[in-house]
Amino acid sequence: MTSNGAADGAPLVDVGIPVFRRADWVAEAIESVIGQSYGNWRLTISEDRGPTQPIVRAVEPYLGDARIRYLPSEDSLGIPRNKSIASVGEGKYVTVLDDDDIWMDGWLARRVELLERNPACGMVCGGHFDITPDRQQTKSSPLLFAEGVHSSADFVRVLMQGNFIATSSVLVRRDAYVRAGDRYDTAFIHINDYELWLRLGVLRPVGFLVVHDSGYRIHDIQRQSRMHEHAPDHLRLIDHLDALLAQNLPELRLPAATRRRRKADAVMSTALDAVGRDQTMLAVRRIAAAARLDPRTLATRRAAAAVAATVGGRRVRERISAMRS
Repeated sequence: MTSNGAADGAPLVDVGIPVFRRADWVAEAIESVIGQSYGNWRLTISEDRGPTQPIVRAVEPYLGDARIRYLPSEDSLGIPRNKSIASVGEGKYVTVLDDDDIWMDGWLARRVELLERNPACGMVCGGHFDITPDRQQTKSSPLLFAEGVHSSADFVRVLMQGNFIATSSVLVRRDAYVRAGDRYDTAFIHINDYELWLRLGVLRPVGFLVVHDSGYRIHDIQRQSRMHEHAPDHLRLIDHLDALLAQNLPELRLPAATRRRRKADAVMSTALDAVGRDQTMLAVRRIAAAARLDPRTLATRRAAAAVAATVGGRRVRERISAMRS
């Protein structure tokens, strides 16, 4: 055994915790890494717009462990760049644990074991459960695959329907991450993890573990943002994903008419986002843009809500925005 508790020859795992202003939970995230039975890891804590005293106080007790380093950045990095910095390293495997999420014991051991047995796999993921700020478990994620290894086509076909994978459930093979671009894409502010899973998934088979062994912390502001502000990212993803598929899995490309319909739906969602910000004229322009892409989108409930909000006055807009939260 090495001094850090890892068996000699065990592959190194680079763990990144990107931090931004959430000192209340970062110690729990760090503790869940330290508590792993698998000990050959190196942890990078990257703070966006730091150092800040609350984060320094939370992190300092752990810096005596030679495996842990703290990298504050005075720059405004944003979520994707902060994740990319936290992922830098030379380990055979790499993973990101958000600063308010946690792993259960055995998380690392299970994933390393699967990837070691299946060298063709680019990544492995599993299920997660939602936790409240006070760490109460709520709902669990769906387990949409059987235990084992799945082809790129099978994995991406399911993932295209929507993201069911939490960042805290994924371990990635470093060379697959490098081949996929070695970064989280800054073009996707809110769904950069989803975009990376697609980018990795088109390249190699994916492993899946039928287990819920990570906690994804849900805050009230997250519940609201799930319905707001994500639409521009999803709109960008439509053509971006089509380009990925054209190069790697052309059999999964959506027909042009289907892509136009999805774009129209996403643009209509951005119209509702504009309504929520009281930008009525912008909402009107986006409703018209959605209709130009696909007139059928005007018959949807989303369109009805957008139109009602733009012509119904502030009270109607507030009511519709509240219903979307």
